[in-house]
Amino acid sequence: MRTAICPTQLHFRRLVRHLLGLTSGDRLLRFGRVLTDIDIVAYAERLFTTAAKVFVVVERDQDISGVLTLDLTSSGPTLGLSVSSWARNLGVGTALLQRAGVLARAHGVQTLFVPNLGFNSALQRLALSLGMNVMCASGVISAIDAVPPAGGQQEVQRIGFAGSVTLADEALRPDAENANADTPADAAMTPVAILS
Repeated sequence: MRTAICPTQLHFRRLVRHLLGLTSGDRLLRFGRVLTDIDIVAYAERLFTTAAKVFVVVERDQDISGVLTLDLTSSGPTLGLSVSSWARNLGVGTALLQRAGVLARAHGVQTLFVPNLGFNSALQRLALSLGMNVMCASGVISAIDAVPPAGGQQEVQRIGFAGSVTLADEALRPDAENANADTPADAAMTPVAILS
């Protein structure tokens, strides 16, 4: 079983190594745009000085296999989640997203905004398997209507979010028009089609 912990300054280099190891596609999904290496290092430095909640999964060899950030701002909490390519389907994302759901409920938050959620079918499926709702510009997928993961995937422990937490695409944030002025309008309207 994987455990998510709060990183310390001792984890800084490994946290940066994890974020720098993300492909450009993963960076787009994680940050909402493709950040340069310099931007990623600056982002990691800010994580230790802001009020954002940060959790990591540290492996036995001390490598960081996944990072969760939950920035609780006045315009709505923003969730960032990344898992190293070598650690996917090992329960890392599950442990981190469960932690995000528990934190959301503890803070009385019902909706977590995620950059480019409409393009991130893996995160959509994971949220649905944990009992969360997923909301993209094209509509809402309810956890109650979700199809369970294919038989080849790892069994997910259900912790009973039962629709009490919703992951919503960043494009649906009330101030999204101002925050994403450089995002093409049609990008926010991509339909969600992860269930078949």
